[in-house]
Amino acid sequence: LIREPGSFWDYENYDTLLAVYAMKQTFKTADDYRSYPHTALFEPLGMTRTLPSTDRFGDFIFSSQVYTNARDLARFGMLYLQNGMWQGKRLLSEEWIRFVRTPAPASDVRGHDYGGQWWLVPDDRKGEVPADAYSTAGNRGQYVIVVPSHDLVIVRRGLDYGKQGFNRWDLLREVLKAFPSAEADD
Repeated sequence: LIREPGSFWDYENYDTLLAVYAMKQTFKTADDYRSYPHTALFEPLGMTRTLPSTDRFGDFIFSSQVYTNARDLARFGMLYLQNGMWQGKRLLSEEWIRFVRTPAPASDVRGHDYGGQWWLVPDDRKGEVPADAYSTAGNRGQYVIVVPSHDLVIVRRGLDYGKQGFNRWDLLREVLKAFPSAEADD
């Protein structure tokens, strides 16, 4: 170990890759592993235009390389908005939903802006946007923003190279202006 667990935070794709590897170990066959994302998530949600890529060994990447469209991303966001339920069926545990919305312990030095695989509203933006909002962040500008207090999912499909200055929390703030009764600190 380089550091004690929980003492330092750094975003790494390797975390996701290790989780995918651990998941793969639970399957008896390669076919079961390869079909799992479709049968467990994409098909039940109606995500018919989503394609997860694999590396040259047939392993899912999931930290990137998932090709999809805005409607499928909205379905994914709605699953989280509905606390893991979809059409009366539980697809994700309530424990998982709580985990992704809970700041990672070592993210305190960053303003508590990261949970379990999801980005959280940083401390310095709370009050400006709803504190319960959380978001994915694709590496080229794809965002799914879930706002439970407003029963809202926002999908942004952009194409950003480098640091153009797009900010998901600014987008959320501006979208909420369209709703006269929306309060940032709900």
